[in-house]
Amino acid sequence: MEKLTKTARIVDVFAKILFIFCIVAICMLIAADIFMIASVMALPEDKLPETLSVVFDFGDSEFVVFENGRLMVTKPQLVAYTLTLSLTAATAAVILMIGAKLVRRILSPMKEGRPFEEGISEIIKKFGHFVLAATIIGAFIQFLLVIVLAVMDIAPESAPVSISTDGIFMAIVIYLISYIFRYGEELQKQADETL
Repeated sequence: MEKLTKTARIVDVFAKILFIFCIVAICMLIAADIFMIASVMALPEDKLPETLSVVFDFGDSEFVVFENGRLMVTKPQLVAYTLTLSLTAATAAVILMIGAKLVRRILSPMKEGRPFEEGISEIIKKFGHFVLAATIIGAFIQFLLVIVLAVMDIAPESAPVSISTDGIFMAIVIYLISYIFRYGEELQKQADETL
């Protein structure tokens, strides 16, 4: 039991660090967006060095911003692209924050040596719901990103959108674990009543 409580405490610390990291990341995204928008709007298009080339590379697709000192997209397109990517990253950070908070709720009784405390199976089941929802939300955000970029005429040539089967499989495993914990809660309750 001592090993379980020690491991639960360590994982809880990592979840807390992840939560704080996500808050800092969101704040940095907001600051970077403000700086980017101000910089883009103040950009003198005629005074750029001819050697300047900026390309955003995302796997199979590229987004060329500057090429040979020329701005290849309009300023509003560049601002919209930046904001869209930042919104995507911020959404991912919020999803990680919610996940970290749920993990900490699951670990709370385990840190005290009570892994089968009443109600823990429901929290684990909620975590399974969360994983499934995060998987679907991730695919939906990919889809929206492609739509926004296509409407602005800056979409990459190929932009695959898919639902992660890993996330669905993980949600199913978490559901099964919640049933194991529910059985453990019942056994714990019977043991407590016997004493």
